[in-house]
Amino acid sequence: MQIPANRPSAGLQRSAAPAQSAPPVDLTQLAVAQTNAKMTASAGAALAQATGELTGTLVNISV
Repeated sequence: MQIPANRPSAGLQRSAAPAQSAPPVDLTQLAVAQTNAKMTASAGAALAQATGELTGTLVNISV
């Protein structure tokens, strides 16, 4: 049995579902997360600096 090439296939039909947009972003939560990451990095650098000073090595923590 031969099927014409111009015959629409039932498997290729697209649904007419509406496109969904991304949920809104909470900028306050993002800012808090970034601040926490910076504070953690700064605390780690300060601890490394203090440890380095106690052992006689210097660590550059300037940003």
